[in-house]
Amino acid sequence: MIVYTMQNETIDALAYRVFGKTAGIVEIIYQNNPKLCELPAILPMGLEVNVPESVPEKNFNSINLWD
Repeated sequence: MIVYTMQNETIDALAYRVFGKTAGIVEIIYQNNPKLCELPAILPMGLEVNVPESVPEKNFNSINLWD
């Protein structure tokens, strides 16, 4: 999915705006858009960024202390 940056936006702010979280998403965005590494942290307004349609949920191994 293509998303356009807003004024004074960073990659983590874009990830939060689109997905409501940043954990694990910023890395995927950089993998999909290798040229973003060459740009400053605050991206130019209107930049086309390829973001994933959905982000896989993390599986946490839980430990039950009472077993």
